[in-house]
Amino acid sequence: MALTAERLRNDERFSGENVTQFLLFLPFGLCLFVVRTILALILWVASIILPNKSTVRQMLSTLACWTFGVYVKVKGQRDPRCSMLVANYASCLDSLAAAHALGTISLRKWKVPPFFASTLGIRNAAQFVRKEHFGDCTSAPLLLQPEGGPANGRGLLRFADWPFPVAQRVQPVAIEVERAFTAVTVHTGHGAGFPWRDALWFLLAPVTVYKLTLLPATSDVTEVAGVIAEHLQIEATDVEYSALCLAPPVAPARAAGGPARELARRAQQVKEVLPRVPLADIMRDLAITRSVDVTVTNFLEGVTPYTPEPIQQAPQAPAGPANPQPGPSAPRYVTPPAQAPFPKSAKERQLSFQERKAQMIADARQRYIEKHGLNITMTG
Repeated sequence: MALTAERLRNDERFSGENVTQFLLFLPFGLCLFVVRTILALILWVASIILPNKSTVRQMLSTLACWTFGVYVKVKGQRDPRCSMLVANYASCLDSLAAAHALGTISLRKWKVPPFFASTLGIRNAAQFVRKEHFGDCTSAPLLLQPEGGPANGRGLLRFADWPFPVAQRVQPVAIEVERAFTAVTVHTGHGAGFPWRDALWFLLAPVTVYKLTLLPATSDVTEVAGVIAEHLQIEATDVEYSALCLAPPVAPARAAGGPARELARRAQQVKEVLPRVPLADIMRDLAITRSVDVTVTNFLEGVTPYTPEPIQQAPQAPAGPANPQPGPSAPRYVTPPAQAPFPKSAKERQLSFQERKAQMIADARQRYIEKHGLNITMTG
């Protein structure tokens, strides 16, 4: 029987007799929580005042592991020919475990303070607007987790295909997480932000053990998901993380109707503003952000990559007395010239981007006003 989105969700923090065991552990757990909270404050201050050097980052990474009770075991050999590692998504602190043990950098859409991102070994995905920009990160190997989010460990979510063309050879990494008493991930729908609830339970748990298994490198990136699933002895499914976020905790047929209709309504709003963005990409991003404005911004700023759909010309009515006017023209979509020189300074690039973004938003608003016959004057 194929795994569905409902069976890949995890809606309970405890299961079975874990509640009783956790209550017995709770007095010691509260003491751990206090100590780790103090360590977190020290980590916060140190990450702000200390210089951004490799030795300092390694020290902060070790302190972060102590703070969150993370213990990392590594199996296998790192292939020095591979600058890119591809792994399954097991928890919100996969990036910390990989950064501490392998020195990697992970891409996330989380909007967190820079010092916190550096400590967790993450970088904002908005810095990699185009696929070729992945090659700019040469100081450390890049860790990609194409699932987009964690499942409950029963199966592997469908891998997104956009990270793979950026490297000729990648090394798969299988991530396994073990913890006593509580589940590592609970799907509560935290949107595009950092999952603070899951992170706080790291402070309360006795220890969270990560096992990173480095598998043989491959140039056939289409088989990476299968290789990781085979090692973990789980099924590689076609379920996307967006479907997992929408799956109801209990699975009556009518339970998914409301969220699905609301998602479709919001997706149509985004489609009216950005007509060349594929609807599937819009639905996938909305399932995470739950916000039309955030999703539009993600596409405009390149946080969420997509392949633009071709402009479809509206059919022209034959000229004649009954149809003296030509049919409506297809909406314009402003894109930067293909051969435009890339600005040298960051200030020039930001200015150029802001100008393109403002023009795209203005044109999208104008199309919306004309479509609905609104009597609004557009100002510059």
